[in-house]
This record gives sequence, structure tokens and C-alpha cells, in this order.
Amino acid sequence: MTVQKPVPFQRFLYWDADDDVENISRYTYGGYHPIRIGEVLSTPADTEPSKSRKYRILSKLGHGAFSTVWLASAQHHPSPGRYFAVKVCIADADPRREVDVLRRLPSDEERHVLRLHDSFTLDGPNGTHTVLAFNVLGLLHTMAPLARWNPRELCREAAQGIRTYGNGWATDLHMGNIGVSIPQLDEITEGNLIDRFDPPECTIIFPRRMPARPESLPSYLVPPTHFSELLKPATELHIELLDLGNATIVGSSSTPPACTPAAVCAPEIMFERVTTSVITQPATTASDIWALACMMYQIVFGPYMFHFASFNVTLLGAMASICGQVPPSWRSFGDSNEQLCKLDISQEVADQKWQKKIDHFSSEFARIGAASTKEDLVVFCDLLRRMLKMDPSARVSTNH
Repeated sequence: MTVQKPVPFQRFLYWDADDDVENISRYTYGGYHPIRIGEVLSTPADTEPSKSRKYRILSKLGHGAFSTVWLASAQHHPSPGRYFAVKVCIADADPRREVDVLRRLPSDEERHVLRLHDSFTLDGPNGTHTVLAFNVLGLLHTMAPLARWNPRELCREAAQGIRTYGNGWATDLHMGNIGVSIPQLDEITEGNLIDRFDPPECTIIFPRRMPARPESLPSYLVPPTHFSELLKPATELHIELLDLGNATIVGSSSTPPACTPAAVCAPEIMFERVTTSVITQPATTASDIWALACMMYQIVFGPYMFHFASFNVTLLGAMASICGQVPPSWRSFGDSNEQLCKLDISQEVADQKWQKKIDHFSSEFARIGAASTKEDLVVFCDLLRRMLKMDPSARVSTNH
């Protein structure tokens, strides 16, 4: 599947759009489906009347390369105020892998993975689109500071979400697909929910030239609405993994390359990207463990594990330094790279770096009155170090 290279808005529109919206050039045949707030998405006309479902679009939740996601109320539900996150895939997308992943997972309450409630197809000017309806989740990274909740429990639930897959799956994990449940949402009527938020800041789609297929374009673009304000400080947070379009069966012949962000990318994948400019290897359960450790660090401490991360030699050096080791497979490259040669990489230096982190954050936690003690942080950092191993086979599993 090929994703079109983004085209600047100004080439199409008289008015610039918000940065947090999808690219207008993707509204073409095979691409996004144009949606209006207030419209109703329905199951196909040939659906048996007793099984027909209707979802009224209330607000934008987000978008990705292969879909837009909307908050919708279920008009067919017997009780009012039943909300879903409706994901409308681009027409060229093949969501069968994501649906297959979700349907294979156990249904118990402790799985900490979002739930698929409905799926159907929708015909539109840009083709036939798969529509998936999930439970509504907020995004964990919008809930900062996380210290006011229970960071230990959040870490446990994130690990439980990965463990739900078992050893045969890789999730290509990152902070962007860690959601938090919002059970109190269904207690709010549709009218009261809409009144809680400001009107969306729409950018009217007014092309500079009349397009060949104007019906392919939406009437406007709208940024997402964030629901973090519905979670009061006293509310408990519970994590669920979301956006499983990149989840794969480990060892499958059709497994795509990993697309993990640099900030949580495992060193074996990072090294290939830096030295060859491409990534061919897929995400693995071991690379998920590395990503989970980076996210646990951020959940507990606040800042990123690796600041200003990007796919470059600087990040390779930071990884080796914090682990106190240069993998044998890096030696030839490292010996010829001036930047890496200058680094003092040893277990002793790594120990000092971690002790400095423990001392700093224990002082910070004491200052703000956090419950975690210095002894707690020693145990936590020891766990992180067992997860952050340069050798993928040496990393602990989620059972720890």
C-alpha cells in the first residue's frame, strides 16, 4: 500500500488549515471519505432492518495515514448517550489484519486493549470504505502530569495490554497508541456533551481551482477534540492499547516493516535505519519491550527517555551509553564513526547515569509529595534496565 506524499495546503486552498488535520490531497479516489459533523453513517441498505445500525457524527477524534476517527452517538442503541469512536478507513486500506487481531484477543476485562463493537462498509465518492466502531478512549499523553494518578498501575496496565497478545504478536507500540478509558462519557447526554466543548474551528475547503471531482472533498477540515477535561483529577485512569493497524503476527511472511517512532524505537531497528536509511525488519515482541520501557519511563518521570529523538547517530550513542554496551554488530560502524568513538560507553558509566536519574527524581518526587520513595525508584529503574538491553534476546518479558 502506497501513501501519497503530503502536498502543502496552500497549493489547494485559499485559507491555511490547522496543523492537526489530515492532508486535503488525500481526499481523492482511494483515499479519505468526506464527512460532515452531524451526518449519520449507516450500515448498507441491504442490511436486515432489525440489524441496521446508525452512528451520528458529533466531533473529530483524530486521523492517521489510513483513516479518520470520529466521536459518534449510536442512534440505534436503546438507551441515549451511547458513544463510539468510529474509524473510517481510506478506500485503499486493507483493515482485515487489524480486525483479525481484535477478534483473536480474549474478551476478559483485564485485557487492556480496545474493543471492536461493530464493522461495516460505506460507499462514497472516493470508493468503498471499511467503518470500525470502538469504545471511546482518550490519549494518555494528553493527561499530563501523570504523577497525580497512579503511575505504577498505569505501567502495569500497559504491560498487561501487551501480554494480552501473547508471545506471537508484535504491536509496534508508542505513546500515540496508549489510550485511557472514559466510562463516565456514557453518563452524559448528547446535548450536554456538545455544550461542554467550544465550537470546532473549521477551515472551509475553498480550492484555488475547481477540482475535477469536487464531491471527493469535504466541506471543511476540523481538528480533533480532546476529552481529557472529562477526566477530573480524582478520576482513576485505566489504560487500553489502541490503533492496532500495525499489529502483526511474529514470523508471518506478510509482516510489514516496523514504523515505530524514534523516541521508542529499539536499537536493532534504529541501527538499520541509521546505517541503511531504510527499515526492512518488522516489529517484534522484543522491540515492544524496549518501547514499553521508554513509555514507562515517561509515565513515571514525565520527560522522554531520549530527548529530541530522531533516526541518527546521536540516538545510537545515547542508547549505547544508557545500556553501557556496544553490540558486536555495531563494532565496525562504531569504530569508523567519529561521534561514537568519542563516547565513554561502559557499564560503570551507565550505572552512574542511572544513579543520577534516581537521585534527581527522588528529590523531585519528595518536593511534590509523590508517594514513590527512593527505594521504589531503585526497583523501578532496575526493571527498566532489564528491559532496555541492546541484545533483544536478553530483554525480560511482560511477565516480569
